[in-house]
Amino acid sequence: RYPASETIKIARLATETCIFPLYEVEEKGEKWTVNYIPKNKLPVAEYLKPQGRFEHFFRPGNEHLLEELQAETDRRWNRLLRLAGIA
Repeated sequence: RYPASETIKIARLATETCIFPLYEVEEKGEKWTVNYIPKNKLPVAEYLKPQGRFEHFFRPGNEHLLEELQAETDRRWNRLLRLAGIA
């Protein structure tokens, strides 16, 4: 539930928040390459806010959902950096 004109902005937020990082896996999983590392990684809430389908994350009492999603996104991002030999 967002205007089609916002599609590119939403896609950029997906990579800036690391919810959908840009990376490649080659050589049967032996070589991992991160193609884009955000200079200032944004909180996942920035990706979720403009999209109506995620409005439940921002209802009172659901703060734990945002915290859990942020923690999982950070965990996966850090794992990806380790696999790529960056962290």
